[in-house]
Amino acid sequence: MTEQFDLDRYGRTQLEARRGEKWARDGSAAIPMWVADMDFPLAPPIRRALEEAIATGDLGYPVSSLEPTLAAAFADWERSRHGLDFDPVSVVVTTDVVQAIYFAIDALSAPGEGILTLTPAYPPYFGALDEKSRKLVAHDLAIVDGAYRFDAAALRALVAAERPRLMLLCNPHNPTGRVFTRTELSELASIAIDADLVVISDEIHCDLVYPGSTHIPIATLGDEIAQRTITLSSASKAFNLAGLRCAVAACGTADLAARLRATPKRQRGRANNLGILAAITAWQEGTPWLDAVLAHLAANRERVTGVLAGLESVTCIPPEATYLAWLDLRRSGLGDDPASVIAHRARVTLMAGTEFGAAGRGHARLNFATTTAVLDEALERLAGFLGAR
Repeated sequence: MTEQFDLDRYGRTQLEARRGEKWARDGSAAIPMWVADMDFPLAPPIRRALEEAIATGDLGYPVSSLEPTLAAAFADWERSRHGLDFDPVSVVVTTDVVQAIYFAIDALSAPGEGILTLTPAYPPYFGALDEKSRKLVAHDLAIVDGAYRFDAAALRALVAAERPRLMLLCNPHNPTGRVFTRTELSELASIAIDADLVVISDEIHCDLVYPGSTHIPIATLGDEIAQRTITLSSASKAFNLAGLRCAVAACGTADLAARLRATPKRQRGRANNLGILAAITAWQEGTPWLDAVLAHLAANRERVTGVLAGLESVTCIPPEATYLAWLDLRRSGLGDDPASVIAHRARVTLMAGTEFGAAGRGHARLNFATTTAVLDEALERLAGFLGAR
């Protein structure tokens, strides 16, 4: 049986006292449902490991000898949960997935070259391309048969015309919550192989998938695609450890790993010992807690989609993964950035759809990884405001 965890433990007062970005940014002006943090207690094994390190004052410089243990724990986790088999030696440790994306862009493309991604897209992708002077090659997802999908023929034509160097894939997809099927991923793999693209596969949400969908790492679809893929992940999303700054990049070949490691160490920085310790503990001992969180999130997802389904001004396709709901508010009359109006008038802070690129205009992203009481209050405010439109 799933162990019992009190995921509703924290009340509003305790959450508002937090110093992290989610709750501290706006104070008590609005209920924060924006940045991708969860409002749950730490998994008990992770808490114990961190408390033991703090109790002994073990907060010194990071030690590289921990990295092979981290890589092995990640490899075991991926193999057992997702069928992804790789040599732990190919794992490059970074402080977060976004940092790894910057490294990969630097190492595997040149200024002015194109990078293909499916939009709307995670906001830091745009920042990375802009700061590294790469060209965005965007293909918009569209709702087809009740799910966000790409047009394979149009995507092939786009690649042929723009000739990008890299494919930046987000699967499960943020912000739509889509989990791409084996058929869809095979099409993406075929496009990458035919166009000689290296695939940077951001799979940070892979452990937050709901029943009815299955996460398939694109690197499991054969040697040819595996050898041109860098799989990025972290324990930070599934176990709510983003502030501890630890992520991994599993490279399909030794050459890809060497090219990532070519970034000077002092420029690259190091994951800290607490972050590495937390990730190892999560992947080795965190399954019961994660099972409980997924059950709680599934119930929250039903609450969100149930409330929003009754409103004519919003469309929300239930996410197949993540704790993020992508809200289409173009019928609401709230303009390109409905989140700003909602924050002011309904006092619920959502992530602005415009942050996710041109395809996000008229949309907003809602984070439902919170307590039942907080979620119910936020949904009541949203329904009251949007229902009047």
